[in-house]
Amino acid sequence: MDTITYEIIRSSLYAIAREMKIAMTRTAGSPIIHSGGDASAAIFDDEMQLVAQGNDIPTMLGAAVISTKATVQAIGADNLRPGDVIISNDVYLGGGNHHPDVQFTRPVFAGDRIVAYVMTKGHWSDIGGQSPGSFAAETWDIFGEGVRIPPVRLYRDDRVVEDVKTLILQNTRDPETRLLDMQAQYAGCFVGGQRILTLVERYGADALKSAMSRSLDHSEALMRQALEAMPDGVYLGEDEIDAVYEVDGERPLIPIQVKITKQGDTIEFDYSGSGAQVRGGINCPLSVTYNSTWFTVKAITDNMIPINQGCYRPVKVIAPEGSVLNCSFPASVVSGVTETSPRVIDMLLKALAPAVPQRVTAQSNCAACAGIFAGSDPDEDRVARTGRRFASLFDVHAGGMGARSDKDGVSAIRVYVGNAGAQSVEAIEQAYPLRIDEWSLVADSGGAGRHRGGLAARRVYRVDYDEATFTVAGERERQVPDGLEGGLPGSCFKCEIERSDGTVETVPARGSHVIVRKGDRVLVQPAGSGGFGKPEARDQAAIAADLADGYVTAAAARRDYRQAAPDSGSPTGKAAV
Repeated sequence: MDTITYEIIRSSLYAIAREMKIAMTRTAGSPIIHSGGDASAAIFDDEMQLVAQGNDIPTMLGAAVISTKATVQAIGADNLRPGDVIISNDVYLGGGNHHPDVQFTRPVFAGDRIVAYVMTKGHWSDIGGQSPGSFAAETWDIFGEGVRIPPVRLYRDDRVVEDVKTLILQNTRDPETRLLDMQAQYAGCFVGGQRILTLVERYGADALKSAMSRSLDHSEALMRQALEAMPDGVYLGEDEIDAVYEVDGERPLIPIQVKITKQGDTIEFDYSGSGAQVRGGINCPLSVTYNSTWFTVKAITDNMIPINQGCYRPVKVIAPEGSVLNCSFPASVVSGVTETSPRVIDMLLKALAPAVPQRVTAQSNCAACAGIFAGSDPDEDRVARTGRRFASLFDVHAGGMGARSDKDGVSAIRVYVGNAGAQSVEAIEQAYPLRIDEWSLVADSGGAGRHRGGLAARRVYRVDYDEATFTVAGERERQVPDGLEGGLPGSCFKCEIERSDGTVETVPARGSHVIVRKGDRVLVQPAGSGGFGKPEARDQAAIAADLADGYVTAAAARRDYRQAAPDSGSPTGKAAV
């Protein structure tokens, strides 16, 4: 195959994946999908190898390398026919990452031959389980996290299997919205299948297969070349994460450890020193640990390498079964993908800093920091307009990203494996019985350094529900995000409920839902991030700018930078987003 034809096919596959995501998000019911973008699409070859993906959610796409193969093998490729679509979310039977992320997989037939598989994955804002929003970390086992959907065919001959659809929808709290999500993900798969058939009609099935294989080999070669440029060595990392349940009156810290061996054009990650799996949803299934590792390798090498499964061939992962980073049935996992996984990445980046200091960041907020309100909407006009009595907001929150060797960290952002965005103030106040009293950057939440850590953003909700549940899933409640090369740590997670009677209740980062009522105010503040380099090396003009912008208070400037600053800057300790 000539290079021009190869590049047309290869680039077309990435464009198709992006179009699949657009088709899905335009028609989905969950705001976290259509507004927050918490959804992904990808294309696999006939051997279920990832060959192209959109610029979507890394944790979904990396885990799909495992889940797509597991899903197809559960049904059997020989049992599939045109128009089939498989649905699955199960961590243990389908290789998924957690139950709220539901995968649709469709085989693409050219005649009687499967030439590709297309996949869409979306975060459903309720999938059943013990708490509305299906995101409570305080669960005894996987069954508390929502309905388990093993790989089953939801569509046959492009017609929905009504019994399966009904069984799934009626195990969620908002079946009308879930139906829209279901139809949207099917639409994304349908579009992807049609576009691939257009390529087959133009170039032939053999040319498509050849281009896919060549693309995988090309990315592998580039990744091996990038790894060759890194210094060989053994690099060690360790950290601790908060448990969910108390033991003898205290919540223990769970160790995570890694031994990284870089040799030539290969790299091995051995997590054997990590702690055993625990009660509560902070465990990682193997697919999540693989993705955390692959993400890190891609981040420290070359972001211009076309991303597909070829990138992962030089990477070996060892994670003992039954550990917190390769949990066994029936351990719960919901927060493992959104909180534990970023903590693993922070550990890996810190361990690899001696090898590639210019490619790593100081530690970050490491959380989706999901805040979920759910209950009956008391606004009759809105209910009549939307046809929806049950109103569930799934909102992710923005913390700090660690400073880099050459610039400050990024403020108010999700980091690493989650690209989903927070809901807009206007959308929340229009669609839910909530008001946003504050959305601001938190002064001094980024660690001081030659380059300052990114700031966290706090959000304060005023509750207009008569009664609702509130669930938060956060990280770094006790472990600060460390700086690098002398940089100072950033701030920790914080969540509080100010009751209508003026009392204040602290909400733990890991737990079950709490009840909120009309007039309560709920503050959610993710962690900040660490600084890079010694604070005394920071440019004076940068300190002055931070003071003027309200990113750093005068007291902190005097303390951390030895800056004789006047009592100026933000009097409220926050800066507007």
